[in-house]
Amino acid sequence: MKNARETKATLVLGGTGKTGRRVVERLAARGLPTRVSSRSGEPPFDWEDEATWVPALRDVESVYISYYPDLAVPGAAATVRSFAELAVESGVRRLVLLSGRGEEEAQVSEQTVRDSGADWTILRSSWFSQNFSEDYMLEPVLGGEVALPAGNMPEPFVDADDIADVAVAALTEDGHGGRLYELTGPRLLTFAEAVGEIAQAAGRCVTCRSP
Repeated sequence: MKNARETKATLVLGGTGKTGRRVVERLAARGLPTRVSSRSGEPPFDWEDEATWVPALRDVESVYISYYPDLAVPGAAATVRSFAELAVESGVRRLVLLSGRGEEEAQVSEQTVRDSGADWTILRSSWFSQNFSEDYMLEPVLGGEVALPAGNMPEPFVDADDIADVAVAALTEDGHGGRLYELTGPRLLTFAEAVGEIAQAAGRCVTCRSP
């Protein structure tokens, strides 16, 4: 007979996004009950509509929190606080928050998760490599020119697959509670250098400029 922990689901917020869908894939591969959250999901979930939160949290053991559009936007911390409090009231034991490296505003949201009373883990991530291939920068890359006000500051770009691996470990294994993980890639690259490597790998001309 399965115990309650084995039958309760993991809720993945942003379950169709870059990291969320990878987390969902890994949980499904382990045969673990998983609830994929999105506005078009079943039940639907909308950060701007608290009425959708309660059905999404029903019979949930742990939650992967990926906030849309970004933890740095005004009002994000208050929304995350309200959600985390409701999650704990609903019986959720474990919260794993995807945060941003170098974002002071995001750290306020991090603290709300710490204060929730849940068994928490913070994943503070650098820029995703997949922002060039699966997001708003894909079209400029395909068009041959990426315009970014990034200057020459190097960034340790990280693979979303690595983030998902850490997230699933934090969601399903003991020993990660109360931990903050800085998730970065193995090398520092400026945006121009990153675009240059993409151009070389793709065999096409792609330039990077600061507007």
